[in-house]
This record gives sequence, structure tokens and C-alpha cells, in this order.
Amino acid sequence: MLGLEQHQQLTCQPTSELIYHQEFDQPHEPAIYMSLNYHKTHQQSYSQTSQYSQHSKLFDLRKKYLKNREDTQRRSVSHHNRNTNNRSPLKNQQTIKQYSPKQENYLPQQKKKTLPVSKNLGSNLRNILKTNYVQQPIFEENPQNENIRKEYSQIIEIPLEYQSINSYTFIKTLGIGATAEVKMARHKDLEIDVAIKIYDKKKMNNMHLKNLEREIEILNQLKHPNIINLYHMFENDKSIYLIMEYSSPTNLEIFMKGRPFKRINEDEAKILFRQISDSVYYMHEQDISHRDLKFENLLIDYNTRKIKLIDFGYSIKTNGKQTCSCGTPQYMAPELVKKGTYDQSVDVWACGVILFKMITGVFPFRGNSEKDLFKKICLGKIEYPSFVSFSAKQLISAMLRVDPKERLSMQEVQQSQWLQ
Repeated sequence: MLGLEQHQQLTCQPTSELIYHQEFDQPHEPAIYMSLNYHKTHQQSYSQTSQYSQHSKLFDLRKKYLKNREDTQRRSVSHHNRNTNNRSPLKNQQTIKQYSPKQENYLPQQKKKTLPVSKNLGSNLRNILKTNYVQQPIFEENPQNENIRKEYSQIIEIPLEYQSINSYTFIKTLGIGATAEVKMARHKDLEIDVAIKIYDKKKMNNMHLKNLEREIEILNQLKHPNIINLYHMFENDKSIYLIMEYSSPTNLEIFMKGRPFKRINEDEAKILFRQISDSVYYMHEQDISHRDLKFENLLIDYNTRKIKLIDFGYSIKTNGKQTCSCGTPQYMAPELVKKGTYDQSVDVWACGVILFKMITGVFPFRGNSEKDLFKKICLGKIEYPSFVSFSAKQLISAMLRVDPKERLSMQEVQQSQWLQ
């Protein structure tokens, strides 16, 4: 009997040749759908080879885009968890004392600490000077994240053969201007989010069309990780569509309103301003001046603190001195206020205003009227709060010099002591 059972077991065991055929005759389902090599080896089973190659390209582009998006989210989440795990429970977790009903009646009432109020505070800047408020970094903001400073965003450009205005699904409106509106849209096949700037031809004159042509030419020339990318352009009888990179719905103005005293500490300001100075220096190397640098034209990703420079409607190629006055009054340089000739140094002045406002929460020059504001800009006198560091004062003062010849260049700004 034992010999018979052993013989049955031996006959029931599969041979190595049978196992080999079983493994390759019945492949696993995940290996089929996750590997593109399977499709390459089984192309003969498809009758429509051209249709399959088109779907494989879409699959490859979509997979690459989703992988880059997941890597960015994983990096921000891992840094968030690392900061929370390193926190000391004694400093961050307050122990709640329990009292009996008799002890609660005899507990001393704590008096609320109030700051002395002055009658002649006047402005927000003087209020900051009186309170000497020092903002504590929040662990969610990752001010020391080195990856943000060194990392370049990987943009997956949509091929032209997959481009048409009908390929997108409009999601929401991001902004509305005099001649155009910006909407968020998503590619139906690739599921890539984009921003579409739509110009209404009925609202545009010859000057608007020339400015649009100049803006498209400049955007096609600029390729920088901190400058918004232009993918494609479409035109029909009614509208002109600019398919652009979607970065974030939040600009720096909205972001700063959510900060205490509408300002950030210098450690986080270095991360943001380094990206701004890099993009402006890159533009100046291409002989391009933005001429409208301000908080509203700087998009910021709340998780990664990635900066994107947008709105090149006033941008121009500077071959020499310019005379056309443009820009936002609070960010305008003295030569723009006086309506004289100017060069790329007007962007350096605007960057100085941006840095001052990021650190202090207010503009360096303020007035009750536009005439009063322009008078103070031409004088160039700056009052710094006590919490601003000496190296930051040196950099801002060198960027906000009234004489453009004495003003720093963007290359010198990047080499400053404060940014090192």
C-alpha cells in the first residue's frame, strides 16, 4: 500500500516542463496591464495596430504625469511627517490637570495678558514696531526644505496631435480681465490640468493684438522652472486660446493675507525670493523686462512653495532705453514715476518692494494719494522695523536706490550675503 501511494504522489507532481508552459500560458493580470512590454510582444493579436499605438502613447504620457504628481505629493507628506515625529511631546502636548469640584471653586482666576495700546499708532508698520512680534515657523510650511530650493518641476507637454480645444473639459474660472479670462481645464484623455487664457476678439483692438503677439513671442522664448509655460495656441472666429501650464490658484497676495501680520519670517522669505530672483535674472539674460512684477503676478503652490511668474502682457524686449510708462503704482521705480527713460533696473526696484513687503507685511512707500505716494517714491526714504536683519536691510536698500545707476543688478542680488 505504501508503495502504491508513493507512486500516485510521484505521478501527480507536475514536471519542470509542465510548470514552464503553465507560467507562460497563463500570465498574471497585473503584469499584463502594468507592463508595456506585454503589448509589444502581443501586437500581432490586435487587428488595428495604428489605433493600439495611439493608445499606448496616451497611456505612457498619462503614467508619466501621474508619477511626477505622486512624487511631489509624497515628498511634501514625508517632510511633514518627519517634522511632526521629531517634535517633543513635552513642548507641544499640554497636560490637562483634573481638579475635584471643591478645588475648582478655589482656583485663582488668571488675568489675560494685554499689550499696551498707543493712541498714535497711525500705520500698520508702527503697530509692528511697538509689538515687536516675532513670527514662529509653522511645521506645515517647511521653511527649511532644501528640495524646494534645488528641485525643478518636470513639465509634461501635451503633443500637438492630441491638441484641440474640444480635447479639454473646463472646470472653473480662475480670473477675469478686460479683454481675457483664465479658466482651469483638464485634458480628457491624459487627465492633465492646464490653464486656458481666452481672449475675446470683439473686445480687442490693434494695440491689444500687437501686445498679445509680443506676449506669445516672449512666452515661447522663455523656458524656466519658475516661469509659466505656454503649450499651444488656438484661434477661431470669436476667440484666441492660449493653453498654458496650470500651477496653482493662489497668488502671493492671497497667500500673504493668511499669514500673521501679512508677513513671513526671513527663512521662508529666502526660499520664495530666491526663486523670484532666479526667474528675473533669467529674463534679463534674454534681454526681456517684465515691467509688472507684483504679488498678484506670482503664483505659489501652498504645499511645495513653488513660485511661478505669470502675466507677460507688459513685458518687452529691451534693446536700450524705454520711455513707455506702465506698471502698478506701489511697485513703480522713480524713473517710471517721472515718465523718463528706463531699462531693466525697474524690475530690480519691483523685486526690492516685493522682498520688503514679504518680510514686513507693508509697502516701503505709502501715501494718502497717488501724488503723495509718487513723492515718497522719488525721495526713497525707507523705515525698517526692528526685527529685520542687517543683511536684509543692506540688500533691500541697495535694490531701492533712487538712482538706477547705483542700483544692484539681478546677478548682484543673487550673490548678496542675505541669499547665501
